[in-house]
Amino acid sequence: MESVPDSQLALEAQAEKLGINPKDPGLRFAAALGNGLQEESIRKFVSENIQDQFDGDLNFLYYTTKGESLGGPNSKSITFEEALFGSQSNFRTTEPSLEFDPLMQVALRGPEERLIDFSEIEEGIPVLYIAPEQDLEANPFVPMISEDGSVSEYDTRIVPDIPVLVISQNERLVKVPKNPAARIQSGDACLQSATPYFSDGTNDYYFYTDYYCGGGGLIDNPPGGVGGSTGCDRDLNSNWERIDRVRFTTMGWLNEASNWADGAPEVFFIVFTGSSQSNLAQIKKFIPKVDRSKWKDCSVFNCKTEWVFPSNLEIFNWVKLDYSQTMTIQWYEYDPGDSVTDEQEVNYKDPITGIEYTRTETVVTSDNDEYLGMTPVEYCNDATGADAKMYTTGQIDFVLRID
Repeated sequence: MESVPDSQLALEAQAEKLGINPKDPGLRFAAALGNGLQEESIRKFVSENIQDQFDGDLNFLYYTTKGESLGGPNSKSITFEEALFGSQSNFRTTEPSLEFDPLMQVALRGPEERLIDFSEIEEGIPVLYIAPEQDLEANPFVPMISEDGSVSEYDTRIVPDIPVLVISQNERLVKVPKNPAARIQSGDACLQSATPYFSDGTNDYYFYTDYYCGGGGLIDNPPGGVGGSTGCDRDLNSNWERIDRVRFTTMGWLNEASNWADGAPEVFFIVFTGSSQSNLAQIKKFIPKVDRSKWKDCSVFNCKTEWVFPSNLEIFNWVKLDYSQTMTIQWYEYDPGDSVTDEQEVNYKDPITGIEYTRTETVVTSDNDEYLGMTPVEYCNDATGADAKMYTTGQIDFVLRID
């Protein structure tokens, strides 16, 4: 009977100590890689694939690279997989609960200033393994394999002084079953025009920006590259929504909402976001009060309404998964009075599928408030620069921006 190497026994013991199944394929891969990095050809292969930055990060997937040749004069026919395991059969498991995860990646991590010019994996670099199911907040310790094959644990709350290789699950790709029925539950509407990064026969794997109807940014190209996919403005900009400008559509509506005797209009709006959190489902904001003359531009013969520019009036950060793909904004001119409660139906769109639905919202206003209309805002409407969309309720015009 062939004896088990001491290094493997130590690794399995360390895994059990940390609550990881010692037969976990990812752990076995980490051990094989740690041992393989003694070979220059493997270090070069790892370096080159990490620098490709297929998703904009210093990492690569084992699944998509395992069949590639290491190259070099003595290893032209040897693949990455063969160099680590001898053959594919040596990296299989007979336990269904331990299926190999195609999203397992090799990533270069460590102090950011040390990673900028890091272009070649050095001999002796430590390898850490983070199991997909591990909660690092509850248990921050992970197995670490050192250059001499010794196994210890590492506290992930501490940034290492030197670069390390981390074996973990990629978080920028989303697994989507090929089964049509399952795809309906997976935001298939966003994937109609998207191409998966790779497939494993059972599932397709998409960049999360495609899965959530977003643009790619650096996802398809490393820094300095040209091109890449583009998506909605809000996918590419994480700033908060803000009211850039607002005006009454006509002098008639300005005078009806607030005549000369009323002084300056006190305009506010309610945003129905579709959030499941009560404190975020409705967001109420007032336009900062300005002199009545700021709302209009008068000449000798006539007056016309004028834009009022609130000073960076932020509303909320439209993270699509937390809200609807459509939000509705209702406008009012405030006048004190008794509180009234109304119920009205508001249309929303599911954050993933885009399927429309209606929800009854309870709205509390004053009985003297002047209702100025409502209008929907779509997630993918232009929201940056000079192309930012102007909306109108018929009584109020406004521009919503995120830049």
